[in-house]
Amino acid sequence: MLAHVRVMFGISPNYVRPLTRCLLRDPTLRGFSKATQNAHAGRLTADGTDPRVNFTREAELVDPVHLDAGPQPGWKRPREILLTGSTGFFGVHLLRELLIATNAEVHCLVRARSTSHALRRIIQSAERYELKGLAIDRVVPVVGDIAEPNLGLDPSTFGELARTIDIIHHAGAMVNFTYPYQDLRAANVTGTREIIRLAGLYRGIPIHYVSTTAVLAGFGAMGVREVTEDTPLAYADHLCMGYIETKFVAEELLRNAGRAGLPVAIYRPLDVVGDHRTGAWNTATEMCALIRFITDSCVAPDIDLPLDFVPVDICAAAMTFISSQAEAAGRTYHLASPKYALLGFLVDRLRSHGFVIKTIPYSKWVDELLRHAAQNPDHPMTPFVPLFVDVCEGPGLTVAEMYLEHIFPSYTRSNTQQALRGSGIVFPPVDEKLLDLNINRLIATGYLRAPTEQPDNINVE
Repeated sequence: MLAHVRVMFGISPNYVRPLTRCLLRDPTLRGFSKATQNAHAGRLTADGTDPRVNFTREAELVDPVHLDAGPQPGWKRPREILLTGSTGFFGVHLLRELLIATNAEVHCLVRARSTSHALRRIIQSAERYELKGLAIDRVVPVVGDIAEPNLGLDPSTFGELARTIDIIHHAGAMVNFTYPYQDLRAANVTGTREIIRLAGLYRGIPIHYVSTTAVLAGFGAMGVREVTEDTPLAYADHLCMGYIETKFVAEELLRNAGRAGLPVAIYRPLDVVGDHRTGAWNTATEMCALIRFITDSCVAPDIDLPLDFVPVDICAAAMTFISSQAEAAGRTYHLASPKYALLGFLVDRLRSHGFVIKTIPYSKWVDELLRHAAQNPDHPMTPFVPLFVDVCEGPGLTVAEMYLEHIFPSYTRSNTQQALRGSGIVFPPVDEKLLDLNINRLIATGYLRAPTEQPDNINVE
């Protein structure tokens, strides 16, 4: 809708985020009309800014952690597991791995109208990503919502889970790269706080949390060139994206709970791509949108963007194995490839599939992105335009620029390597085999149009 409004009224893309904030605060035709008029006139400034967030205060632990008010959780051989995010791309793969690796019942917290609707949503997600043979008889749908108090559960259900669950896998989150921190806080921060409260209500249930390597972006903006899995998080005020800010705060919340005695572990992937056997991928991601735009427009930017692609099934298997073998003692695990590639290598693989693509300077490519988005408001890449336009106040970079190789810090994966030793689980390098698998999948499903359907003439001035 915002893309259509921007085109109709000739509004600069710099106003997409401020308009989003205005719409979220006042979702009325009158309010949005006024904001649109101000944006068109170049006056939308203070009304579109976000309030300062005190990230340290946001991460303070409020509820006490109780460790001995009941029998100790049997996390090594769990009988009852709580999983959030089971209808998502990563979450449903994690569900499959948990069902394969354990004999436990997996209680899946799902937003739904009823338990039957919740189960149907899980099954539909598994079918979408071609996951067969799920032990559905051990899946226990729990109707709830991570954005609500008590996770949307009645007090008796909340208390019963606190008394019986052996281990928690928290993979649920609201993912949006345009919404500000305050509009993602309920699901991503308060939801994590409620998970901590449940885990610490009686018995100290271990929590295994899915974060993202993107929380390290602030280090790069501040000139730090390398971090480890044990480097304390910092520079939240330089992340410049509400979603990543919520993941930062959720991590710090968990660490504070860990200092209070709660067993926690944090897992950070960056770009989770298709299953390493089928290539089945979630195409609602920025990376898929970028690939689609490059093949549709026939132009690629000349930038050093690292691609740390990790297959979703290997990621889920790694998290499942580590959680069953290593005590949740506050460690962080980078679920990363042993060898990443740069965007140029992906472009070369697209060319090898028959796509005609011209590499152009980054500034010209952004101009082409803006032109294309104006003409194609429904294109998958259009919602991500603000990432390439908005300049972050602190570092003076756009969000996209913060992830370039010469800015984003390198990060180690020694904790992960050590924890997976002897498991047989190996993260593949980002090479021709991995990229071709995913490209072939995107072509086969029709997400990418066949190279023969590209325009004959490419002319980018």
